[in-house]
Amino acid sequence: MTAPDGTDMWGKFVYREIAAPKKLTFIVSFSDPKGGVTRHPWSPNWPLQTMSNVEFDEQGPRRTKVTVTWLPHEASDTERETFEAGRESMKQGWGGTLGQLTGYLEKG
Repeated sequence: MTAPDGTDMWGKFVYREIAAPKKLTFIVSFSDPKGGVTRHPWSPNWPLQTMSNVEFDEQGPRRTKVTVTWLPHEASDTERETFEAGRESMKQGWGGTLGQLTGYLEKG
């Protein structure tokens, strides 16, 4: 991903569970271009790893409820506190991403 200032950021996703079409569980971390785990580029106390659970619940024709649960994984107390302090910005990020997905799906 390229940040607004032009800085490239890399992410690493390690899938733990794929239960199509209901659930995805994966570990997320920032990484270097070769896939090595790194610290958040702007938040040195951000957890090295977070666990994401994404659940899909069919709500009728062409409608699916998506529930995202995101928690620090194997984190220190400081990392958990930093994560909780950033929760609102994460909601905005997930909301924006899912909004873009919705727009994309509506085109096709």
